[in-house]
Amino acid sequence: MRADDAGPRSLPPRTDARHTGSLMTADRFAATIGLSSRTVRSYHARGLLPPPSRIGRTPCYTDRHLARMRQVIDFQSRGLPLEAVRALLEPDLVLGEIAGLGPAVGNAVRRQPGLLAALTDSGVLVRHADGGIGLNGVRAVLAARALSGQGASIDQALVFLATAAQEVMPLAEDVLAKVLDAAEDWLPRTAPARSSVAELAAEVIRTCILRAAHAQPIG
Repeated sequence: MRADDAGPRSLPPRTDARHTGSLMTADRFAATIGLSSRTVRSYHARGLLPPPSRIGRTPCYTDRHLARMRQVIDFQSRGLPLEAVRALLEPDLVLGEIAGLGPAVGNAVRRQPGLLAALTDSGVLVRHADGGIGLNGVRAVLAARALSGQGASIDQALVFLATAAQEVMPLAEDVLAKVLDAAEDWLPRTAPARSSVAELAAEVIRTCILRAAHAQPIG
């Protein structure tokens, strides 16, 4: 691997892009993180960096991309190979590839069209621009299958998951609003990126739910 492909050992201090909320061109983004544009494209290809936003036909990078690259480079500097970094940062993507649930879920929603809308509304599935269907909530599907029992079909597990997601959705919106309020109180200099707030909200609620579950007495 070339030195450039391995990534810098550390990033330069945070630039004013974070505080102004300005967009960066591909060249400026590459220069900010100390990589070539070709190497940045390789991170996209590996699924380590989300696609850039677009202003017209111009690809633009945001604070979210900078935060992700800082995570990737930090893990690389600790000696982790890129595949391990990818598994840490995109666990659903890697789990989906290993579990191979996509075809089974696709067949299930074709058999039960009502499932598609329910699972899309909850974020378990996502509709692509080309009309295809992607599986976002791989861990949710795996958990639903495990809870449904070995004899349950994928259809039954998805119906159970859709029902649970519909019950949780109002609570999820409330949690997101509360975490957004907290982020704005703690980060007054800039409006926090909604995607970053959502990631924090998801991890906070996951941690709290697991803590509550473990605190319950058995039997």
